Amino acid sequence: MGSIEKENKEMRRSLHLLTSKVERNEAILRSFFEMEIRLLSCSSLDELLDLILIEFRAYFRLTAVNLILLDPESAARTLLDDYTPPEPGHSLRFVNNQRLLKSLFPTPKLRIGELSAPLKSIAFPSTPSVLSSALLPLVRHNCLIGSLHLGSNDPTRYSEHFDYDYIGHLASVISVCIENCINQQNLKRLSIIDMLTKVNNRRAFDQEIIKELSRASRHKTALSCLFIDLDFFKLVNDNFGHQIGDKVLQAVGTLLKKNLRKTDFIARYGGEEFAILLPNCDSEKAMEIGNQLRQKILHMVIHDNECKPFRISASIGVTSCTAESFAFDDLDAQAHTLLKAADEAVYQAKDKGRNRIEYRSLPDMKPELFHSLSTSLNDR
Repeated sequence: MGSIEKENKEMRRSLHLLTSKVERNEAILRSFFEMEIRLLSCSSLDELLDLILIEFRAYFRLTAVNLILLDPESAARTLLDDYTPPEPGHSLRFVNNQRLLKSLFPTPKLRIGELSAPLKSIAFPSTPSVLSSALLPLVRHNCLIGSLHLGSNDPTRYSEHFDYDYIGHLASVISVCIENCINQQNLKRLSIIDMLTKVNNRRAFDQEIIKELSRASRHKTALSCLFIDLDFFKLVNDNFGHQIGDKVLQAVGTLLKKNLRKTDFIARYGGEEFAILLPNCDSEKAMEIGNQLRQKILHMVIHDNECKPFRISASIGVTSCTAESFAFDDLDAQAHTLLKAADEAVYQAKDKGRNRIEYRSLPDMKPELFHSLSTSLNDR
């Protein structure tokens, strides 16, 4: 084989390697672009975390993906009450200050390659098989807000001898997405949460009852409603002051959240009145639940400004509906009917001496009666 032929063969080989490298890089960039679009489309923090902690691992063929988030005021944790991070443990951690993050990033720059044993124990505490990694600092407004760790059992996967600009860009996108999800969800939460008791507010309840009635109608299941009105609450404010009154409301809100299912919906409906929706719950079970709550409220001990204990009681009204309870398909009318019956049951409980529970069945509703019902409720 002549020298020219050898040279041509070597050139073709080099060209083939170069072409393969370009195609591989294009594929990598395309995959990162596709993932960037998915990140930006996430509307909630738990959806975003699932994408990062679960799908990243399969999509990029990684051994481990871990995330540390700075959350000094529990703004993120508050949004993740029902979220379970993927196994193994430590895939998601929250920190209240930057001390741990600063140990990973003395300067907020991407860290690539094999980690020292101390750093690996921080970045991948449950995955010692990681042999190379990319640690991504998450920065917003010049503040280090977190750290994303991509780990591989391939020692050549991440090397300090190569540039990883696309990973650095991905870190910026993730930082923006985390901040946006937290801010948007907290704004939404502020609009539907009663800030004193930390349960839902009346606006949220009015929206939820329509959803639950629709769901109950579709699945042919029962829906029960409880109204809880604290007895002689005005006397608490008059005798102990509004701060103690607020303390009572907070304690009741906490008690209700602790003693009901996650599928139940609790709201502060008025000043000292709470409303509860119990999906897939018939009248008998609703009465049982209501009486348990009444007893727990009665045995709850509150302390006044001088640390003297006192108790408070509640009157509870209960009503239930099934798919057969209504003669017409109007969710607003059904909601008004349900609320009116529960409200009347509360007044019945108070008329009979308070600290008791009463059940009020739904009237037979006719379409022509709805207008007068709605008018009377809205005028209250």
